[in-house]
Amino acid sequence: MVTIRSKTLLLCSCFLVAAWLLVAQTLNNIVVLAACLVCFLALVVWAAIKNTAMPVILFFMPFAPLLKLRPGTISFFTIALLLVYAVYTVTGSRQVKVLHLVPALLLLALTLVVKVAYGYDMDNTYILFAITLLLIPFLTKELEGSYGFYWLTLCFALGICLAAVTARYLTVFPTISRYIDVNTSLGMIRRSGYNGDPNFYSAHITCALGGVLILFLNNKKKYSWIPMVLIALVLLYCGLMSVSKSFWLVSICMVLLWFVDLLFRRGKMSVKVTLIMILIVALLFVLSSTVFTDMLGEIIARFSKDNTISDLTTGRSELWKSYLNAFMQDPLLLVFGQGYSDVMVNGRPPHNTIIQGVFQFGLLGSLIMLAWLIFFVRTMIGESKISWNHASQLAIVMIGAFGPWMALDYLFFDEFFLMPIYVCAAIRFLHRQQQEASPLINEQSVVM
Repeated sequence: MVTIRSKTLLLCSCFLVAAWLLVAQTLNNIVVLAACLVCFLALVVWAAIKNTAMPVILFFMPFAPLLKLRPGTISFFTIALLLVYAVYTVTGSRQVKVLHLVPALLLLALTLVVKVAYGYDMDNTYILFAITLLLIPFLTKELEGSYGFYWLTLCFALGICLAAVTARYLTVFPTISRYIDVNTSLGMIRRSGYNGDPNFYSAHITCALGGVLILFLNNKKKYSWIPMVLIALVLLYCGLMSVSKSFWLVSICMVLLWFVDLLFRRGKMSVKVTLIMILIVALLFVLSSTVFTDMLGEIIARFSKDNTISDLTTGRSELWKSYLNAFMQDPLLLVFGQGYSDVMVNGRPPHNTIIQGVFQFGLLGSLIMLAWLIFFVRTMIGESKISWNHASQLAIVMIGAFGPWMALDYLFFDEFFLMPIYVCAAIRFLHRQQQEASPLINEQSVVM
């Protein structure tokens, strides 16, 4: 286990490098920036050697667009991931099983054949995808107890909050605003942190919020719920800044499940009453604060303009139809896909990760990718199983992590691989919680 001192040093290092990055990008000083990026890579390598790479990776994930020497170049965040794989490969502390390699190699063979057939180039994005597919299983053993889900969530949430709040005030600087796409819709400002899309930005938030909610439910130490409440409120504020309908819908689903679990879970009535009172106080704070009410008014205004399914999905339903029509008109496309290539129907992405997966891999490749994901997940969770008593908590995390995938294209982003790792960390956490509550619990369990 990593000591509290090591965890604190790691988190402080993350904050210092993030602050250095913001100063360097604001000043647009290439020397200072290059030194910062080198220190970032050194921090990630050091964390990998200590088996604590994932907390650092999740902390800096919201800063990925800024981790560049200039706009349009490769992000050092991606380079950091490659270095993590390299460290774990060289140290020999990780083993890639045949069950990971076989589907990975089959999928790469299929996509290469499709690329050759259509005459598509094998670009850097595809090469990075191939490397990740083969080597990211090296990260799996890091979840076996180096730092715990609480610390992982804390690093993730603090990184999101720091990025969102600083981006809110640094957009006045042209050196920073060139990385940020501040969207306006119906006269509203939709902020997206340092991400180019408010919905991608809010997807990070719902994922972290799901983790915070289950940590709150499993709180066992006196007053340890206070930081969870504060972080949840800040995450809510950051999410509302995006004026994202998907953030609103996913968050409502998570909070409703959280409330149901709170009401019907076993435990002292006094504890339940205390938690409900905390929720009421937090809700009153939100409703009485102009900071929150103004943003709530903006999201209500967005929903009020929706008269059709197309309006509600912001045109996504029409995109889904165009992709479904493409599948019906081209059986080869449906079966074999586009070979993980930068190709779209009518020049627009589907805004749905499942449809995107079928479009890129075809039904055949999607089944292979699904097999790879199943082996990947089962390796990460080990013997962990979730009882039905904790199924609602698992649903909270999964909705927060994967709910936005129904309206976003994640296949070409690092999050496609990183979000499942975070969910698996939550599964291992919930498994330990139910073991502590009842060591003999072996009855009905969710298949995981």
